[in-house]
Amino acid sequence: MRAHNTLLFSIFVEMKKDHGKRIILLMAVSLLFRSIVAALTELGNDEVYYWTYALFPDWSHFDHPPMVGWIIQLFTCNLKWDSSFALRLPSLVLGTFNTWLIYRLGYLVKGPKTGWYAALLYTGSLYAAIMAGTFILPDTPLGTFYLAALYCFFKAFGLGQNGDQKRNSGFFLLAGVFTGLAMLSKYTGIFLWAGAILYLLRYRGKFFRESRLWAGLGISLLLFMPVLLWNLSQDMSSLAFHSARLSISGEGFKPFYLLREISGSILYNNPVNVLLVIWSVFYYLRLKRLKTTSSLPVRPEIFQMIIFQSVPLIAVFLFFSLFRETLPHWSAPGYYPLMLLAASVADHKDLRWPAGLSPAILAIVVLLSVFQIKTGFIPIREMVPPREITPQDPYKELGRYDFTLDMYGWTQLGDHFAQVKEKQEALFLESGGRRGMPPGSAILATRWFPGAHLDYYVARPAGTVVKTTGPLEKTHKYEQITRKRGGIAPGEQLYYIESSRFPENMTGTVPLDTFFVQRSGKPVIRYVVHQITSMADFRTE
Repeated sequence: MRAHNTLLFSIFVEMKKDHGKRIILLMAVSLLFRSIVAALTELGNDEVYYWTYALFPDWSHFDHPPMVGWIIQLFTCNLKWDSSFALRLPSLVLGTFNTWLIYRLGYLVKGPKTGWYAALLYTGSLYAAIMAGTFILPDTPLGTFYLAALYCFFKAFGLGQNGDQKRNSGFFLLAGVFTGLAMLSKYTGIFLWAGAILYLLRYRGKFFRESRLWAGLGISLLLFMPVLLWNLSQDMSSLAFHSARLSISGEGFKPFYLLREISGSILYNNPVNVLLVIWSVFYYLRLKRLKTTSSLPVRPEIFQMIIFQSVPLIAVFLFFSLFRETLPHWSAPGYYPLMLLAASVADHKDLRWPAGLSPAILAIVVLLSVFQIKTGFIPIREMVPPREITPQDPYKELGRYDFTLDMYGWTQLGDHFAQVKEKQEALFLESGGRRGMPPGSAILATRWFPGAHLDYYVARPAGTVVKTTGPLEKTHKYEQITRKRGGIAPGEQLYYIESSRFPENMTGTVPLDTFFVQRSGKPVIRYVVHQITSMADFRTE
């Protein structure tokens, strides 16, 4: 309890007034900016999929642990308010709180100016401020619990600066709680304990005799136990899925994947941040080599803890990217501790401009991206070979190469499908079932994406549902959702919506309607609504 009270006091009270006002202003401006982005864009393919975690809550899911679904339920009152902005509300709130958390971490390791610089670097990170702080992803709660756990580990080890060096073993218990919650958000939360244990093995072996350390580890395992039990009940499906994604057995060396991982990490974490981090590491090591310990930006123990809390996570996914396709945001939490080092060096050298430049660059990039999504002012499809245009079907691959369309046009499609469905049901009733579609007919999808988009933006407003068919590695949670929705009955008539962004050859369907999504007065996606009368005859390639 004492450690808990100390944490709250440290976070909410201990700060100098001048930087406190700056932080509050930064948080307010960031929240306003991110709220505008959240309001102007439709949900991305991952975001709308995690809506199903709240719609069908469980102790875990095929792709990730359950936390993202739980926080959606909490902030939307169990989906009573389920607009796209409401689904993103947890990210907006927690992302704002994270700015305060990283300020407090910077304050702890060096002082208020370091905390201010750390907050600026965090606000300038595309991953932290937008991907995890605006869009709703498992990384949203992960970031909050990751930063809170880091704070507790630093306090437990006595890794403060300027008189805040007294260790408090009670913080091991809180570190265990927050790390367990991070693990319930995403499996990479386990790297918090990995970093702490590596630090102990290298520098603080005597801490292994500390009972509260082991109690904290036990708390984390206890909190994560539901995920393990769920996997045991589901043939280890989630753990097997992620193990397969990282397996290097039989895979050759693929340097392109490594280059993409590196370039993606630079983009996601902001080139200014990454360059400042790299320079800070070399600057610190140069001072250390010159044995000028008294002039180091942070104490050596703090530097060591930062390295152990960042390098293992980043290095693991860099290694796997040598052989397998990886995604840069998997390793992005490893840059949180490095922001602290960069901020402390910026404070030490009084480098104000990189920290201020970081959020400014992000704001420009995000504004241009939103403008591109809404208007398509950059003709992306004209930047690729024109093989999508064929005399037989000039619209077959319309929009295929424009990734910005992931977050555009779904509401248009939903409004049009509602009209098609209404006409088909009226025709069915008028003809006595000889034509049209039965009321409430479901939409069929063969993959979780765009199945989740169709479910949220098309089926839900029209009063129906999405069901899937296909292997588990393509349908993911929708395999379970389809079973809960009664499965697909023999002879059940279904809608199928073909998209020009994912061209395919189909058999066993009857086209009912064609619709073009418009952007800036131009067609950008073609959808064809089909009728499936027999699943036995339905095929896609």
